[in-house]
Amino acid sequence: MRRKGYQLTRFADDWVVTCASAAEARAAIAAALRILSELGVQLHPQKTRVVHVQHGFEFLGYLVRRGKQLRLPPGKIVTGAKSGGLYAYPRGKSIQRFKDRVRQLTRRGVPLKTKDLIEQLNPVLRGWGHYYKRTDVRTLFNKLDNRIERRIWSHRYKCWRNCGWKQLPKRKLYGEYGLVQMAKLIPSIAAQQRAPS
Repeated sequence: MRRKGYQLTRFADDWVVTCASAAEARAAIAAALRILSELGVQLHPQKTRVVHVQHGFEFLGYLVRRGKQLRLPPGKIVTGAKSGGLYAYPRGKSIQRFKDRVRQLTRRGVPLKTKDLIEQLNPVLRGWGHYYKRTDVRTLFNKLDNRIERRIWSHRYKCWRNCGWKQLPKRKLYGEYGLVQMAKLIPSIAAQQRAPS
């Protein structure tokens, strides 16, 4: 496909071909069908489609689309992203699966002390956070951090609405207990944390 001049992004058996027009995209599908049939494999009919980047497409757990506007003022954007450029965001299903996993680990009936609970939770937070940290996730990660804090307080004090934030404040969760703060995994924020004052 690359020798034919197509821009191909691939991971294992998942791939995306970017084209300048719908006609070029249809020609790319025809070329792929010919090449794959020689190899004895087929394109998945439900997963193979032509979409405009304005509407976006899902790939490897990401939604990729052209951004209409960025949420931060230009002076605060350190990644070089521009309005109208391509951006990626975790798929809704990926976010929901992550929330479900956190909910499962922090059920009130789980017989773990808070420190042990956080030790089980941290690899999940770190893994998911590192996978998505280079996308447009600052707002999402802050919301997830708040949700995780409430889940831990709820686990410890056995109810959702409680004064856990008084007995187990954030500084203790992230400091003494070592809870992974997802927002601080974002490279631009991590760099600010490391920079000398």
